[in-house]
Amino acid sequence: MEDELLTVTQAAERLGLHRDTLLRQIAKGVLHAKRLGSIWVVTGAEVGRYRHAHLGKHGFASPDHPGHGPRVAGTEQGKPRRSDG
Repeated sequence: MEDELLTVTQAAERLGLHRDTLLRQIAKGVLHAKRLGSIWVVTGAEVGRYRHAHLGKHGFASPDHPGHGPRVAGTEQGKPRRSDG
Protein backbone atom coordinates (compact mmCIF):
# COMPACT_ATOMS: atom_id res chain seq x y z
CA MET A 1 0.00 0.00 0.00
CA GLU A 2 2.87 2.41 0.69
CA ASP A 3 4.10 2.16 -2.91
CA GLU A 4 0.72 2.99 -4.41
CA LEU A 5 0.19 6.33 -6.12
CA LEU A 6 -2.83 8.37 -5.11
CA THR A 7 -4.30 11.45 -6.70
CA VAL A 8 -4.54 14.48 -4.43
CA THR A 9 -8.30 13.89 -4.24
CA GLN A 10 -7.78 10.27 -3.11
CA ALA A 11 -5.14 11.34 -0.58
CA ALA A 12 -7.46 14.05 0.77
CA GLU A 13 -10.24 11.48 1.23
CA ARG A 14 -7.89 9.18 3.16
CA LEU A 15 -6.77 12.05 5.39
CA GLY A 16 -10.23 13.53 5.85
CA LEU A 17 -9.09 16.87 4.45
CA HIS A 18 -10.23 19.03 1.56
CA ARG A 19 -8.33 18.66 -1.71
CA ASP A 20 -7.45 22.36 -1.69
CA THR A 21 -5.80 21.97 1.73
CA LEU A 22 -3.45 19.34 0.31
CA LEU A 23 -2.72 21.45 -2.75
CA ARG A 24 -1.69 24.32 -0.44
CA GLN A 25 0.53 21.92 1.51
CA ILE A 26 2.16 20.75 -1.74
CA ALA A 27 2.78 24.38 -2.76
CA LYS A 28 4.43 25.03 0.64
CA GLY A 29 6.55 21.88 0.36
CA VAL A 30 4.93 20.31 3.43
CA LEU A 31 3.41 17.42 1.46
CA HIS A 32 5.68 15.86 -1.14
CA ALA A 33 4.00 15.13 -4.46
CA LYS A 34 4.86 14.86 -8.15
CA ARG A 35 3.07 15.91 -11.27
CA LEU A 36 2.10 13.28 -13.81
CA GLY A 37 0.88 15.26 -16.75
CA SER A 38 -1.80 17.56 -15.39
CA ILE A 39 -2.41 15.79 -12.06
CA TRP A 40 -0.56 15.67 -8.75
CA VAL A 41 0.13 12.24 -7.26
CA VAL A 42 1.22 11.31 -3.74
CA THR A 43 2.58 7.98 -2.51
CA GLY A 44 0.81 6.03 0.19
CA ALA A 45 3.97 6.32 2.29
CA GLU A 46 3.88 10.12 2.03
CA VAL A 47 0.22 10.17 3.08
CA GLY A 48 1.18 8.09 6.13
CA ARG A 49 4.11 10.38 6.95
CA TYR A 50 1.91 13.47 6.63
CA ARG A 51 -0.80 11.92 8.81
CA HIS A 52 1.69 11.05 11.53
CA ALA A 53 3.43 14.43 11.43
CA HIS A 54 0.48 16.79 11.06
CA LEU A 55 -3.00 15.48 11.71
CA GLY A 56 -4.51 15.97 15.14
CA LYS A 57 -1.99 18.67 16.00
CA HIS A 58 -3.06 22.14 17.06
CA GLY A 59 -1.34 25.46 16.71
CA PHE A 60 1.78 25.78 14.59
CA ALA A 61 1.98 22.03 13.86
CA SER A 62 -1.43 22.16 12.21
CA PRO A 63 -1.16 22.35 8.40
CA ASP A 64 -3.78 25.11 8.42
CA HIS A 65 -1.73 27.40 10.66
CA PRO A 66 -0.71 30.46 8.60
CA GLY A 67 2.94 30.13 9.58
CA HIS A 68 3.19 26.44 8.74
CA GLY A 69 5.56 25.45 5.97
CA PRO A 70 8.70 27.09 4.67
CA ARG A 71 9.20 30.78 5.33
CA VAL A 72 8.89 33.08 2.36
CA ALA A 73 11.12 36.13 2.18
CA GLY A 74 9.24 39.29 3.01
CA THR A 75 6.57 37.60 5.09
CA GLU A 76 6.02 37.19 8.79
CA GLN A 77 4.18 34.07 9.98
CA GLY A 78 2.90 33.49 6.44
CA LYS A 79 1.26 36.93 6.20
CA PRO A 80 2.08 39.22 3.28
CA ARG A 81 4.19 42.25 4.06
CA ARG A 82 2.09 45.37 4.52
CA SER A 83 2.97 48.21 2.20
CA ASP A 84 3.38 51.66 3.63
CA GLY A 85 1.95 53.19 0.45
